Order: sequence, then C-alpha cells, then structure tokens
Amino acid sequence: MLLLSARTIDHLKESRFVAALFVGIGLCLTCGWSACSSHGPVAYEEAEQEWREGDLALRCGWSKESRLIVAKGHSSYSHIGLLHYDSVAGWTVVHAVPDEDRPEYLKTEPVSVFWSAERAQLGAWMRIDCPDSVAAQAVQYALGKVADKVLFDNAFLLQDTTRIYCTELVWRSYLSQGLDVTLGGRQRVPTMICKEGECIFPINIEQSETTLFINPLN
Repeated sequence: MLLLSARTIDHLKESRFVAALFVGIGLCLTCGWSACSSHGPVAYEEAEQEWREGDLALRCGWSKESRLIVAKGHSSYSHIGLLHYDSVAGWTVVHAVPDEDRPEYLKTEPVSVFWSAERAQLGAWMRIDCPDSVAAQAVQYALGKVADKVLFDNAFLLQDTTRIYCTELVWRSYLSQGLDVTLGGRQRVPTMICKEGECIFPINIEQSETTLFINPLN
C-alpha cells in the first residue's frame, strides 16, 4: 500500500479544490482574470485610526484559488479575517488560512503581513452594523480559537466545528454574540469541494444587510 505524507495529502486536497472550481465555474488556466486585478500596494496606514476591535479585513491574494473564489463569488476579495489591536504588535488580523504554515493553525498576524505585497494585491476593511461591545466580543471568540490551536478546515464543512475556514471564523465569531453576519447567505459549490454543497464566501458577508460599509484600501 502506498503511504502518503500529511503534506502530500493536503496538496492533493488543494489540487482537487482548484480543479473542482474550474469545473464548477467553467474557467480554464488560460482565461483572463477581471474580477481581482492589482491596483498597487495595499495602503492601510491612514485607515488604522478609524478601525475598531472586530472590524473585518479583506484581501485578494495571488493564487489560483484566490482568483477562482473571486470569480465564483463575483467579488473583489477572496479572504477575510477580524481586526484586533494588540498592545505590543499593534493592529493584527485573526484569521484562518491554508498552506502558509504547518500545521495549519488559525493565527494572528500583523496587518503589515496580512496585506503584504507577497500575499495581497487588493485590500479593504469593513464594519458590521452592531455595537462596539459586540464586535469586541466577536474578536475575543476568534482569539480563543487561536489559543485552542484550531486547524483550518480543508473540507469546508460548517457542521464540523472542530476545524474552521476563514469566512466560517468570521461568521462563528459574530454568531457567538447572536448576530448572523451572512443572514443565511451561502454559495453553491461542487460537492467534491464540500460534501455539504455550499460554503460561506466573503461575498456572503459583504452583501449582507448586516454590513455597514466596506472601504477599499488600494
């Protein structure tokens, strides 16, 4: 029997994810990409003074997965996390992302890393329409998942609460405070990506009536 390493298995999952999205939205590697195009470095510095705990950070990355998520969701952004002010590190983003670290734990990192030129070609921040106290408690929920060393959910299953993917983390964080930031919105995906047949995409949060505003940073 051929034994595969955990890293090889993860790579196969990621390859299957890309292949399934290509099938699901009828794209090919030679297609042009219009939904997520670079507008230069993400300039977040002037916006920092306007942020509050629990605001949301969005970006579009450079990978095929990012571009496909953007195209499928008809959005400008493929990834999302929660903003948190750390007394030592300054503003950080709490998020769940695959294939940047091993193991793929949920993590907190400075905004300069989250929106670095290597990881982001577009960026934005957005606010949920709720009291400051609700947003602050939501990010505390997310920080608790980081402390618990929860892993990224490569199966994208909302019914599995032991692992979490990026938009699920935002959704669960606010849901812990009684607020559904998607209002039930979901994106249909091929079952070979997710057995449930649907996932939460950033667009489901962006277009929700619970979103107060979105400010691009490019």
